[in-house]
Formats: sequence, structure tokens, C-alpha cells
Amino acid sequence: MKRVGQILAEARKNKGYSLEQVAEATKIRKQTLAFLESGDWDQLPSPTFVKGLIKNYGSFLDLSTEDLLAFYRREFDEKKVKEKITFPLRPPRFRLTPKLVTGLVAAVSVSAVIVYLFIQYRSFTGAPLLEVTEPKDNTRSQANEVSVIGRTWPDAILKINGQDVRLAPGGSFSVAVSLAEGINTITITAANRFGKIATEKRTILVDFEGSKSATKSASQAVDIELQIGPASASVSIEIDGKADFEGVLVAGATKKFFAKERIRIVTRNAGSTKVLFHGQEAVLGKEGETVEKSFP
Repeated sequence: MKRVGQILAEARKNKGYSLEQVAEATKIRKQTLAFLESGDWDQLPSPTFVKGLIKNYGSFLDLSTEDLLAFYRREFDEKKVKEKITFPLRPPRFRLTPKLVTGLVAAVSVSAVIVYLFIQYRSFTGAPLLEVTEPKDNTRSQANEVSVIGRTWPDAILKINGQDVRLAPGGSFSVAVSLAEGINTITITAANRFGKIATEKRTILVDFEGSKSATKSASQAVDIELQIGPASASVSIEIDGKADFEGVLVAGATKKFFAKERIRIVTRNAGSTKVLFHGQEAVLGKEGETVEKSFP
């Protein structure tokens, strides 16, 4: 049985064409024509491409392209051969494998643990948080005391002017500090168990002269002393219809208030809120109870 390459070669020779002449006329390279005539299919591109070459070459030689393709199909079983790739594929640079995924997860976990330990180390060895919201620095006052309000870490050791202060749950604090006439410096410190200390200072200038007449007038109207204990208490104070104080007073804190007509107290821990009024002491209620009371 004749082969496709043999038919093409005989037809070319019978017409007296050289491979160079056919290559120039068909625009098919000479080497490719030689592979077609020798049936060296491994040196040629995919079967689909080869069919086009055979049709082109056969048409130039006035041969039946259908017959040529029929011979080619019998000679070359396309079903058993995959189309060849005319250029090599580069292997993928990155390939996700189960082993690689496991390694990445382990690396991320280790990194997370290291970051967590570093943060914990910094939190233990660094100075603790200390925020003082009241009073503002370099302020003037005519009162004989001021409330120092802020927050720190719950396990920190808080001191105001060297005196230990008990913290409320969550690390908040509100302490009444007595003032003297002139320049007062309030030093607030928070220390952790490693001895790291955070410090805040507040300077307050007190002028009692401007407040003497007002204090005298107020003392002749309504005055109370608030005493907190055995636990802290969240307290709101209203003087003559205007808000005067709102915050957490720690156990042991005392605070005086003066009004012309009325003092209104709202405490959210009545059992730890004691009021001294006209020489008489009174606990406003039960522990954890919210109570509102006005004087007089």
C-alpha cells in the first residue's frame, strides 16, 4: 500500500520539480516538505497542521486532496496520538501542594505565637497605661479640693502624691484631692509588677480669696459631705439644678458639696455611699442599689 509521502514524492518528480521549487511556490519550508515525503511524522507539528500541509502540497501537484487525506488517516491513526505541542511549556514556578500548605500554616501559627508573646512581654515590661482625664494641667481653681479621674491597668499600683489608691473594676479611678492656696502639684503614678512606672502631673493654682464670700454664703445654705466605702460607687451630683460632678469615687474617698438651695445625689451603689448632713450620717441604701436623694 502506498504511503502519502511516496505519492507526493513521485508526483513531484514526475512533474520535474525540485524541493526548492516547491518550497518557493507553496511557501512550505524545504525541510518540512522532506519530512512529508519521508513520512517522518514525529518531526512535524500536530496532525491538524499536517493535514493542511498535505492539502496545500497536493493541490500544488494537482492531486486529489481527499485521497491523500484518506491515505494519511489510514497511515496515521489520529485517535491514538495526541496533538503535539509546537513549543515547550515552562514548568510552573509555584505549585500548591498539601506539604506546602501544611508548612505555610505552621509558619503562620509560629509567627502568631511569637507576635503574641512579644506583645505580652512588652505589656509586662513596659510602663503601664495611665490616662488622667481630670483635672486638666495648669488650671485655676477657687475650691479646696479637686477630683482626679482616669484609668490604668487593673493590676497596676496607683498612687497620688505618694498615697496608694484603690482602683475600681476595670482600672478606673476617681479620687478627691485636697488643695492648698497657691500652686499645687498633683503627681499620679501607675507601676506594674516589674517596677515600670508611668507618671502624669497636674499643676493647679488655687485662689481662696475669690471664693471666700461664695463659700460663706453656700455654707449658710446647704452643705454635705459624701463618704464612700466599703466599695467604690458611681455618683452623680447636681448643685442647684446644674450638673457638678459625675464619676466613680473609690472606697475611702470623701468629697464636700455646697449649694444655695438644693443638692441632688444619684448613686449606683447606695450601700457604699454615706452622707453627712447637719451633723448626721446616713447610708443611702443597700449595696448595689441605685438611689436618688436631694438635700434639703
